[in-house]
Amino acid sequence: MMKKFALFLFLATTTLFVSCSDDDEDPIEIDQSIIPGTWNLTDIRSENGQATATVQGIPLSGDYSVTGKDYTATATFTTSDSENEPNTVTGSGGFTLVASFSLPTQDPIEVEQNVPDLIGAGEWTVSGNTLSITVQQETTSYEITALTAQSMTLKITIDEDTTVDIGGDSVPVSITGDQFFVLTKQ
Repeated sequence: MMKKFALFLFLATTTLFVSCSDDDEDPIEIDQSIIPGTWNLTDIRSENGQATATVQGIPLSGDYSVTGKDYTATATFTTSDSENEPNTVTGSGGFTLVASFSLPTQDPIEVEQNVPDLIGAGEWTVSGNTLSITVQQETTSYEITALTAQSMTLKITIDEDTTVDIGGDSVPVSITGDQFFVLTKQ
């Protein structure tokens, strides 16, 4: 059963990259002129992560966390010279995603997944403290929690119900928590 749940963790981590963020109660002031340039992904972490599922009739609930390693990912943000043209973003490189799930009476389960492409190519906009990136007509919104000329931290709040195929069984899964992406300007 634990091997099947490890597969669930592996599949569930992919949902972290397509979820939308909630607005923060006290948004920071965003200077959009700082965003254009090339940024290296330097850290991924999660906070307050929880995952619940029922596998083979057994309800499972525990702490869920995601980190990263082996970062080669960059994102290049450019601004448009024309009002009719969008701002563009191009990602390259990737990283290794490390997901961990801890049950109260079990050793933590850890699963690694190679993520070869950060985001692809698309468009970006900022509204308030929300950075929205649209790639292939799919928009992902990140809360900008910190922004300086050299560092940007993006947050996605996860509160998602999904279904994952585990060993031929369709398993409903609930994932909650905050995911942070830290980028450093080149």
